[in-house]
Amino acid sequence: MKKLNCVIMISLILIFVLLLSITISGLCAENVINWRLQSMCAAGDFGFEGAKRFAEQVTEASGGRLVVKAFTAGAIIPAGKEFDGAIAGSVEAAHVSAGWAVGYVPAGVFYTNWVGGHTGNQMMMWLEYEGKKLARELYEPIGVYFVDQLTVHPAEVWCHSNKPLRSVEDLKGLKFRCGTTALNSIFQAMGAAPVFLPGGEIYEAMKRGIIDAFEYITPSLNWGMGFQEVAKYMYISSSRAPSDAQSLYVNMDAWNALPADLQEIVELVAYRVSHEFFTEEVVLDSTAMEKYKEYGTVVENLPKDIEELLFEKANEYYAAESAKDPGYKKVYESALKFKEICDIFDIK
Repeated sequence: MKKLNCVIMISLILIFVLLLSITISGLCAENVINWRLQSMCAAGDFGFEGAKRFAEQVTEASGGRLVVKAFTAGAIIPAGKEFDGAIAGSVEAAHVSAGWAVGYVPAGVFYTNWVGGHTGNQMMMWLEYEGKKLARELYEPIGVYFVDQLTVHPAEVWCHSNKPLRSVEDLKGLKFRCGTTALNSIFQAMGAAPVFLPGGEIYEAMKRGIIDAFEYITPSLNWGMGFQEVAKYMYISSSRAPSDAQSLYVNMDAWNALPADLQEIVELVAYRVSHEFFTEEVVLDSTAMEKYKEYGTVVENLPKDIEELLFEKANEYYAAESAKDPGYKKVYESALKFKEICDIFDIK
C-alpha cells in the first residue's frame, strides 16, 4: 500500500512538472517578439546580406526572444516604400537609404551620401561623435527610431553609362538615374535629365534605353547586379559619393515595446554588422574592378570639368536647403565640421 501511494505521489509530481513546463513554454512563446525587416535591396544585391546578417545575429544574440526575418525589396510592401512602411507599421523595421525619405527629413541626405562628403570611416566616426544623436532627434517625431547605419560602403562608382562622358556638354539631356532627391536637383542643375528608380529596376531600364546612365553603389555590389551587361562605360571619381550607407529604422511603437536589453542588442548588432560589412566590401571592390576590365567595360576617370561643376552645383544646393530648414542646417554644419577635423589630421 505504501509502495502504491509512493508511485501515485511520484506520478502526480511528474504530471505537475510536465504541466508547469508546458505552461512556462507557452508563456515564453507568447513573449517572443517577431519583426519583419524589409530591405531596399533586391535579390542579388550584396547589400541585402547586411540585412540578413543583422536578422540572424539579433535572433541568436537575444536567445530567440526577438526573432527578426529579413525580406528583399517588394516582398511585403512596394519597393521604394520601405521607410513609409516602417512609419505605418506595415513592417517593424526597414533597411533603406535615408536619401529615399528626404521628403520627411531633408537632412537625411547626410546619412547616405553627399557630394564631397564623408568617407565610410569618417561617416561611422561622425555618427558616434554627434550624427546618431542628431538623427534620432529628427526621425523620432515622425514615428521611426534611427538605430544606426546597417550597410556602409566605400566610394561609389561615379556612374555607369551607355554614352561617353568627355565634358560637361555630354551631360545635357542625359537620362540619369539618381537615388536621392538631392542628387536629382543637383544633376538637373548640371543639365542632366534625372530619373528616380529603385535599384532593382535599373537593369531593365538600362537594357530598354529608359535611362542612359545611373549612379548606384560600389563596384562589387554593381557587379552582383549584372550592370556590366547593360552599361558600356564606368566612370570613376569619389566626388559624388566618397561613401554610401543604408540605415536601419524601426517603427517607434515597435521600438518602445522592446525591453532595454533587447534595444541594446539591436543597437550593438547593427553597429557590428555595419563595420564588418564595410571592411568586407573594401576587399570585394578591388577584385570587382579587375572583373570589369576583363569583361570589357571601358573604365575611365571622370573628366575634371564635370567634377568641378558637380561641386559647384552641390554647394549651391546644400546652402539653399540649409537656409530653408534649421534641422538641415544643423546636421550639415555638424557633418562639415567633422569632415574638416578629419581633413586636418588626414584621417581617411
